[in-house]
Amino acid sequence: MSKTVLFDVDKDMVSNLAGHIAQKNEDSLLVIAPFTGNVSIHAPAKKGKNKGYHRIKLEVWIEEGAIIGESALTDFGAFAVLRLPKARVQDHLINKLK
Repeated sequence: MSKTVLFDVDKDMVSNLAGHIAQKNEDSLLVIAPFTGNVSIHAPAKKGKNKGYHRIKLEVWIEEGAIIGESALTDFGAFAVLRLPKARVQDHLINKLK
């Protein structure tokens, strides 16, 4: 699993990433679901596998009747789109991709 984070992305990049996920399988469709349930935010750990990374743990709930079959969610692609105040992001990461 990649730990690459892209900052200051534009809507076209989000659209391209979503399109890439949707095209992975011809019979796929995209779903937008809000983050719900438990959300926790953790400061970077000083040691261990999460050393140096802010962590946001969250859940996405999808209604039981919306998914057919028990293994339907084992084959999926996902990414999170977050909004952060520019003042909270290191300057060298802003406009890096433009």
